[in-house]
Amino acid sequence: MTGWCASRLASTLLALPLAMGLLLAPGGGRAQEEGWLASDRVDRVARAQLEASYAVTARALNLRGDPSVANEPVGAVVQEQMLLELERTFNTQENREWVRVRLPDGGEGWVAAAYLEPVADHLKKVEAAMTMLAELGAAGSVAALEQPGRKLETIHAGFVYSAPIGDAGWTFSHDVGRRALEKLPFVAATSYVESVPEDDELVKAAIEELIEGGANLIFTTSFGYMEPTLEAARRHPDIVFMHSGGYKTAPNVGTYFGRIYQARYLTGMVAGGATASGILGYVAAFPIPQVLRGINAFTLGAQAVNPDVEVRVLWTGTWYGPGIERETAERLVDFGADVLTMHQNSPATVQVAEQRGKFGIGYHSDMSLFAPTAHMTAAAWNWEPIYVETANALHEGRWQPDQLWWGLDQDAVRLAPLNKNLPDGLLNRVEDAKRAIAEKRLRVFEGPIRDQAGVVRVVSGKIPSEADILSMDYLVLGVKGEVPPPRTTGGIDN
Repeated sequence: MTGWCASRLASTLLALPLAMGLLLAPGGGRAQEEGWLASDRVDRVARAQLEASYAVTARALNLRGDPSVANEPVGAVVQEQMLLELERTFNTQENREWVRVRLPDGGEGWVAAAYLEPVADHLKKVEAAMTMLAELGAAGSVAALEQPGRKLETIHAGFVYSAPIGDAGWTFSHDVGRRALEKLPFVAATSYVESVPEDDELVKAAIEELIEGGANLIFTTSFGYMEPTLEAARRHPDIVFMHSGGYKTAPNVGTYFGRIYQARYLTGMVAGGATASGILGYVAAFPIPQVLRGINAFTLGAQAVNPDVEVRVLWTGTWYGPGIERETAERLVDFGADVLTMHQNSPATVQVAEQRGKFGIGYHSDMSLFAPTAHMTAAAWNWEPIYVETANALHEGRWQPDQLWWGLDQDAVRLAPLNKNLPDGLLNRVEDAKRAIAEKRLRVFEGPIRDQAGVVRVVSGKIPSEADILSMDYLVLGVKGEVPPPRTTGGIDN
């Protein structure tokens, strides 16, 4: 739910599906002709039942005839299925809370309470948003919140980059996507301003430069550009903006990012299968959710191959600093790490691996050019699908200020080519996992997951919500290295 604009939240949750209506007693609520249940038509009985409605958070959850795991299941429910609570009890022998539920088809049974998420929590957030909209004079109906898609016959796409394009890394990966736009017949031109620091005035100046040059679709490619992007959007309501990694939208501002943690998990598998010392080194930038999420996914992937592996993390406090990146990587090798990876812009870490006779795993893009012997693979971005889809949507009149978060299944993130010297068994295992993630048979953060202190953060079988993944603030068991105090940084990922 993090970062959704009020209109998107309202149109998604206030328009509860008719399936929820099946949970209501006869006369509990009146459905509109379209088959949706609007909040202003829910009477007190229906509202009480909504308060007792839950969504399943596990991929599959056993339905039992009594509140105990002692007997065989009588059925199963699946992720996101809606259930109505009838009663609740605590099994003291199993130390487990159970809920008796009714299914949409009328069936009943007991399920473990730990795998249920209350619908009402989200409903209350929507109602608060709708109250605010009403106070602002906005129409109260869901239909009034729907905006027609924006359309441009001819597109000039402009890009604001935080670093030089170079031949590897974050900005390089975005520029590959920019060049892909130039192949579309309705894209008249593309342009960019590079090396723009995350200073509001400098970002504004770069955006104005692009607009003066004719850009009518602008991509701002660093988290620290969020506020100046929104301000520019207010000044130029006729221009469409897309901000990378942000969480705020506006009528002419959408956001986009990729599930790079999926590729991180696969690189962790490679590292876990290649290490001889059992120690992996990780050069990290800032302790924000995006970086922590990547470290955790890498560690979980490594543990899937080698349960006893240790991931040592050292922090640089910078996105791009080849000198400090090199020094930090050297320290990790001195600690005993024989596989190095990083969340940094430069290839300095894999270059250290090459020079010290260790293995290296790149980030942002394929970095094998910088470490031809050491480089095993990389967690890489592929912005082309997102950029092309955005341009197509705008050209066809269906663009909306959505928040895109694409993964392996949409080819927005990739695993760079694997080192041919890796054992066939490991190569096959990684490829199998890649297919399983893309097909949603393997969920990177499915429980059980414990943090560094051994505290359970995700219980067994549970799949954390998008909000939980986006706000991750801990390191998993098996990571060595403290999370430094939060500090203002230039971005969520650069």
